[in-house]
Amino acid sequence: MSGDTYEAGIEVAAGIQNLDGPNVNPVCHTRLYTHGRRTERSLVLLHGFTNCPQQFDALGQHFYGLGWNVFIPRYPRHGYSDRLTTSIAELRSEQLVALANRAAEAGAGLGERLTVAGLSLGGTLTGLLAQESEGVERAVLIAPMLGLQRIPGPAHPVLAELAYVLPNFWVWWDSQLKDELEPPYGYPRFSTHAYAALFKTATRVLKAARAAAPRAGSISVITNASEPGLDNRLTYQLVDRWRRHGAAVSTFEFPLSDRLPHDLIDPANPAQNTELVYPVVIKTILNL
Repeated sequence: MSGDTYEAGIEVAAGIQNLDGPNVNPVCHTRLYTHGRRTERSLVLLHGFTNCPQQFDALGQHFYGLGWNVFIPRYPRHGYSDRLTTSIAELRSEQLVALANRAAEAGAGLGERLTVAGLSLGGTLTGLLAQESEGVERAVLIAPMLGLQRIPGPAHPVLAELAYVLPNFWVWWDSQLKDELEPPYGYPRFSTHAYAALFKTATRVLKAARAAAPRAGSISVITNASEPGLDNRLTYQLVDRWRRHGAAVSTFEFPLSDRLPHDLIDPANPAQNTELVYPVVIKTILNL
């Protein structure tokens, strides 16, 4: 039976890999690191908004080296060679949720015990899988994108719907660097329509956590006290809602003194400190 399950997982993963057309940057292709059989542990890593699987590649290879099967899927409309692509404006929450569910399905076939971990948007999707997916044993949310500091929490669902109605416009992540922003494979700007998809997904997670306990057996949440843009209070709220349902949720916060950027993971981020961050993330994924 486990052989059939493994083959099914490989088939789902291959289906996602096959979506990497010629317009996708080769370093942004979906990654599948497998030992050729179903292993005890499998890991799905979910990257951040406007980034791609390359962001998690070093961590993925680390766990592959520990004997895990690892899957790092690319999101729809992400990772294109044209960093100024307008395609991401067509991103919708339903596409992200479908991708996350398929990735978890693949991961559950690849290993007896599935862990999902994600950063930012990937953290939000990890939270959704922790809440709704039967196959996830452990979930690790890293700086999940649930809301912005400059927007009051209750306004997010309204703004998410409103953004779809209003004309799309583009915002540089860094108004000074513009398209010179690193990493060289991430998009230097975002679409307001795509941003709405993120907040619609976040609203779904927060709403579901209020109503019911998460299905994942074990959850850890990593936050960053020096987070420059996201509102950590919404993450604390999510943790509180889960705990009220009796869920086992552990937390860790990098202190303000660490002065870390929002992207805690990508080694190509010039502001990164992987020597500090990676041991914590690895230990958390291992649940040590």
